[in-house]
Amino acid sequence: METKKRLVNLDLLKVVSMVMIVCLHYLGKGGVLGKATLSDSNFYVAWLFEILSIVGVNCFILCSGYLMTENRFRLSKIIYLWLQIFAINAVCMVISFALGVQKASLIGVVKCFMPITSNAYWYMSAYFIFYLVSPLLVAISNRLTIGQLKKTVIVLVAVFALVPWQWTKIDYGSHVVWFIVLFFVAAYIRRADLLKKRVRTYLGYYLLVSVVMLVVAIMTAGKDYALADYVDVRGFNFILTFISSVLVFAAFKNIKVKKARFAGFVTFLSSLTLGIYLFHYNRYIADWFWAKAIAPMQYFDKPYFVFHMIACVLAVFFVCAFFEYFRLLLFKLFGVQQFSERIGDKIQKRFDKFVSSKNIEKL
Repeated sequence: METKKRLVNLDLLKVVSMVMIVCLHYLGKGGVLGKATLSDSNFYVAWLFEILSIVGVNCFILCSGYLMTENRFRLSKIIYLWLQIFAINAVCMVISFALGVQKASLIGVVKCFMPITSNAYWYMSAYFIFYLVSPLLVAISNRLTIGQLKKTVIVLVAVFALVPWQWTKIDYGSHVVWFIVLFFVAAYIRRADLLKKRVRTYLGYYLLVSVVMLVVAIMTAGKDYALADYVDVRGFNFILTFISSVLVFAAFKNIKVKKARFAGFVTFLSSLTLGIYLFHYNRYIADWFWAKAIAPMQYFDKPYFVFHMIACVLAVFFVCAFFEYFRLLLFKLFGVQQFSERIGDKIQKRFDKFVSSKNIEKL
């Protein structure tokens, strides 16, 4: 029963994280943060929501890492995921061509068939590699003692989140290396059964760290010097962002979901979160959608800017959730899940047979 509660808690965190990610894209893709200055009336509001939401990506990865430690690797998941990305990519490409957002081109069509290698979504390109190496990561984390795992986490966080070296910035966390770091953090939390304080304690610390990050953002805003390049609060692997992410993860880890009906609704919404991301951040329409269709800059100097932001974020979340639900129904109708499992199981069986045979010794 405890395991089910934890899973619902993580489902809830994934839903909240995706709302945060949509908010990040409203502020980022919408051009708000790129043009906001200290003299703007809503500068502090925009940056506060940015900082409160920046933990969304890390929390999403922490959820995946936490579950990976006990879930079995299945190649069919990768195949299904590729088909999901391709289908959404194709639909958005056709829409962009039809609306004249982008001109139809052979290169655009070819890239549509290669959403991972063409980096259509940076997150999915990194996640594919992350999931493919996850059996190795799980094996390593299980082989290490809790003490060794703790030391591993300390070293990884120190190198990639604390030490300001050029090569450790790894695209400010938009990289599979940072996914791996967060995996070991999540694995250590689960193995050592950490973070068991009250929910409000972790949320209080999260708000406190967020205030510190807001001060840092204000102090470094518009500055062009070396230090500002290493204290970017928008970096997923910035040390304060990392700490804030772990605090939010800890809070949701300890939330008790008691009502079965609410738990069912949360689990349902959680199953749609990845599709929500794929729809609203598609490269064929994202720039046009956020900058021109939503157009937050038209409301940035208005007193009701914050209400426009909240309304748009929630509207995008639920509209994209509806599209993803419709996509799920179509995939179910055409048996895409079964197709993915058949292909994935065949490939995996042949691979396992090859690895266990003497063929591997001849290489």
